[in-house]
Parts: sequence; structure tokens; C-alpha cells
Amino acid sequence: MAADVTIQAEGKPEQTTAAPALRRRSPTFGLSWRILGLVVIAVMTAEIAIFLPSIARFRSVYLNQLIESGTLAALALDATPDNMVTEQVKRTLLDHARVDAVVLVEPNKPKRALMNIQPSPSMPTYNLKEEGALMMIWDALAAMANDGSRYIRIGGESMRLPNAMVWIVADELPMRIAMYGYASRIFVLSLIIAAFTAFLLYLGLRWLVILPLQDISTDMIAFRRAPEEPGSERPPTRRQDEIGVVDREFQSLQRELRASLRQKSRLAEVGSATNKINHDLRNMLSTARLLSDRLARSDDERTRSLAPTILNTIDRAARLASDAIEYVRDRPTPKLVAVDLADLVDEVGVALREQGEDSNPNIVRHWANEVAANHRPQADRDLLYRVFTNLGRNAFEAGATEVRVRSRIADGMLQIDVCDNGPGVPQDMVDGVFRPFVTGGRAGGAGLGLAIARDLVQAHGGDIAITETGAQGTTFRFTLPL
Repeated sequence: MAADVTIQAEGKPEQTTAAPALRRRSPTFGLSWRILGLVVIAVMTAEIAIFLPSIARFRSVYLNQLIESGTLAALALDATPDNMVTEQVKRTLLDHARVDAVVLVEPNKPKRALMNIQPSPSMPTYNLKEEGALMMIWDALAAMANDGSRYIRIGGESMRLPNAMVWIVADELPMRIAMYGYASRIFVLSLIIAAFTAFLLYLGLRWLVILPLQDISTDMIAFRRAPEEPGSERPPTRRQDEIGVVDREFQSLQRELRASLRQKSRLAEVGSATNKINHDLRNMLSTARLLSDRLARSDDERTRSLAPTILNTIDRAARLASDAIEYVRDRPTPKLVAVDLADLVDEVGVALREQGEDSNPNIVRHWANEVAANHRPQADRDLLYRVFTNLGRNAFEAGATEVRVRSRIADGMLQIDVCDNGPGVPQDMVDGVFRPFVTGGRAGGAGLGLAIARDLVQAHGGDIAITETGAQGTTFRFTLPL
């Protein structure tokens, strides 16, 4: 009696899922606040970039105003007969001009000066005519970094006397206080602009990006927790941008995966039932074979003539059951050893010829071993035996009378060709011949032999394909890593 064949069906893990809650957006996502913070930082950075030339411009205008007022004070000397004024008048003029000294140098005219403080070489000197943009920014920042009162000497041109050079001495502290006030107003204005801009951008991005992403993320989480549950379907979006494309593609993917998972669940249940049926069927076929053996030894000649047909039918049914069991098993892990390929092919040929003689002794089947003697790949011998057996049996059952097996090394792989002289594979079935339950038009087969052979070859890291097919026969080529 044949040994019982049983496999453990892959059970579906039990899932205890509560009733689907109402769909809502998760409040834990922090992308909105990150975008808000980035917008504020970006606006403040832009404001700083604007502030630097602005404060330099403020300092320049402030100093030019001092030069203009100092020029007016120096021109008051022209109203006196001897270009001299009293000490009281000089202090009044300089106080109104907000400077402590002014010297007016005009071509072809005597120098005019009003001084409460004598200029000294130790005073920081700035010539506004020679300062560039970067120097003005640096000087403005340096002025704001100082502390306390400091006298500075500034030179420049007056709008009233374009050809004259005016030098003034002034305390830097009032200008620094004014610069601080200007910077404070700019800072407050920048905060208001940044907050308002960030709020508008936040609303726009939240409506256009964040909320749609939260919808998709919520659907993903719900789908991950219960991928087979129908869930709550959202109406398809009408957006034509990237988020609209992602949303539609994800909803389509959800529908396809749910349908696939439901189908696989049903297949798993069918597979579990099939395993039990196969187990019982093989037991019954084993009993039927024993009875057929008794019929073959019967004294009745007509009864003995029916025995081979019954035995072939039983063997074919047993093989279909075995193929079904092999296919639903997980792909095996090869135990790699050095395999004498020529010896293995010879062994397969002997077994296939014996099986052919048992099924139909009137047909002569040839099995030609043309494998090189030095080809010894690292493979699982039992799995390769099944590959050759399935390919050879498939060829003979399709009507071939001769099968040749060749091997060669190409592109770092061992290529093995199994060539037959059968009627060939129909062109409309060439692409799907390795799919399960595709029989190629043959009756009595389950269409699993080539599918199992492909799985076993791929388990070794190789691949299998039809390289030639036609009225002269078909060539199957599979590869094995060296």
C-alpha cells in the first residue's frame, strides 16, 4: 500500500478585529506644525536678508542728514564779515546741527570750520563717498555692537555744495539709539508679516496637501489593520495633480488587494480541503491498486486484459493527487551538493522508459543523454530529479518519442536543454505554459508538472523557458548557478 501523504495546510492567522470605527483624521500627525515652523523660519530668514541692507541704508541716511545740517551751520559763517562768530553762536549752530564739529572744504574758497571738539587721529573715520554696499552693512552692524558714547569722524558730500567735501564730528550714541529703534520696528513688522504669511500658507497647504495626505494615511492605517475588511470607501477625488494621482492609485490598489486577499483566503480554504481529499484519495487508490493486482492474476483472460487499463488509470489519478499536493506545498529549500548531472539524467531516463513501457509497451521511447561528463553543479539532487522527470514525462505524454538532454556553460550559468520531437506547444499557450492548471490541450493532465518544475528551478536561483517550439519539437532550457 502506498504511503500516506499529508501536508500541513498553511492556516490563516486568526484576527480579532473590532467593528470598524467611524473614519476620522488622526490628530497626531505633526506635518502641519512642521510646515508652519518652516514657513516662519523662511520668512524670518528673508526678513533678515532684507534687514541688513535696510539698516545700512538707515545709517547712511542718518549720517548724510548730519552732513547736510553741518553744512548749513558752516554756511552761517558766510553771513559774518570776518567769517567768525561768537562762542555762544557757535554752540547754538552746532547744537541745532546735532554735530560737535564741522569742516567745509570747498575749491577756491577758504576752509570754514565750527568746532566744539577738535578731531583727533584716534577717532574712527568713515568716508561715505568711498564705502561700498558690503562695507556699509559691516559698519552698521559694528556701530550697533558698540556700547556707550563714541565720537566718530564722517566725511561726505552735501547736496547744497556738490563740489565741496564736508567733514563732521558727532557722537555715535544718538545714531545707535535711532538704529535700535529702527531695528525694533523692523523686527516687530517682520514678525507680523511672518505670522500672517505663515498662517495663509498654513491654511493653503493644509487644505491642498495636509488634509488629503491625512485621508490617505488614515486609509493606509485602516487597511494595514484589516486588509480584508471592506472599510469605508471615499468618493474618488477629482484632483489632477500628484496627490490626486496617488489617491486614485491607492484606492485602486486597495480594491485589487482586497479582492486578491479574499481570493487567496478562499484558495487557502480550498487547499486545506483538497489536502484532506488527496489524503483519503491516495488511500483509496492504494486499495484499488491492490485489487487491480489481484485482477491481473485472475484465471479469466478478459479480466486480465482489463487490469493494465485499470492500473494506468489508478497511476494517473495518484500522480494527479501527488502533483496537487506538491504544488500547494511551500517552495523547498535546496540542499546543495555537487551533483553528477550525467548520472542523474541517465537515472531519470531509465525511470521514464519503464513508466512508458508499463503504460503503453507498443511505443518505443528514446532518452538521449548528451550532458558533458564534467558538469557537476551545486544543486539538490532530488529536486533536479523531479525537474527532469516532469519535463520528460510532459514531453512523452504530449506525443514525443525522443528526448535529448544537453548542457553547456554560458554567461556564468549552466544551461540545460531538454529537447523533444513532439508536436510542439501552441503559440497562444507559450507564454502561459508554466502557469498552474494550463494543460496545453492534453487530456488527463492537471497542468502542474511544468509549474512545479519552474518552482524547483527558481528555488535553485535559476530560470526556465521555452527557447524553441514547432512541428519539429520543443526545447525547454533551464539554468543553474555554477
